[in-house]
Amino acid sequence: MKRVIKSLGISLSTILLIVILFVIGLSVFVHNTLEKKTHKNSTYFESIKMFLTKNFDGKAERALKESRLKEKFHNITIYYPEDFSELIPITKETLKWAINKNKRVLGIVEATPVDLFVFKDKEEMNALSNLKEVSGFYSNFDKLLAINYDNKEAILERRETPLYFFQKFILHEYTHYVFSQMIAGSKAGVTAYPLWFNEGISEYIGNDKTIVEISNIKVVPFVQLIDGEQWQTARFQDGTNVYMQRYFAIKFLVDNYGKGILKEIINSTNSSGDFKGSL
Repeated sequence: MKRVIKSLGISLSTILLIVILFVIGLSVFVHNTLEKKTHKNSTYFESIKMFLTKNFDGKAERALKESRLKEKFHNITIYYPEDFSELIPITKETLKWAINKNKRVLGIVEATPVDLFVFKDKEEMNALSNLKEVSGFYSNFDKLLAINYDNKEAILERRETPLYFFQKFILHEYTHYVFSQMIAGSKAGVTAYPLWFNEGISEYIGNDKTIVEISNIKVVPFVQLIDGEQWQTARFQDGTNVYMQRYFAIKFLVDNYGKGILKEIINSTNSSGDFKGSL
């Protein structure tokens, strides 16, 4: 009996040692991979936390978090300047709208932690995104949504135009997060999807309950709106409005085939890796 107990103890100790070595090896691998990918230093604890939450906090993001107030809403942490406090109820109301609308159009996705940063200074937000002249952005690697707000008093008074833009930015960027969750770990990956489709869905949901009228715009061919570089080039061409153009492309699909068509296309592409064939 003593021999059995002794053998069992040795076996358990060996298994425990293997597990410990595996965890240490994994933490070193994750830490080195994150540092190499982000070109930023982080502690082993931070690296493991980022790996488990699938949420990377860069140096600039950590500095912003330390300088702001924060509020939790479902899986979303809102980081905001003190001046924004009065807008928190409308922000939560809009996030609830975004969550529910995405569920109806795209289905239920895993609600992993995501951060929402609000900026009064548009240039400060653009510096964080490395993009030009945007009113919001989403970073899947950082699990970070960001929006710009202006004219706080008009939003609080629920004046139509300022409130529309404020809520649209939240709806639009949160939809990017949901789309990224839908394709996470799929055979396709984000590169299988042309940017017009991704942006079009976000713009479609961003304009929920809004009547968008067609204006006289210069149409950019779909083949010129595949990747980010093409999209940015097209944005700044005279006479174009690529967001409106792709809104109507998605609206056409939904109006003719039902709101479930977007989920069908995404699920098919995720399985096959072929967006064009799925469409």
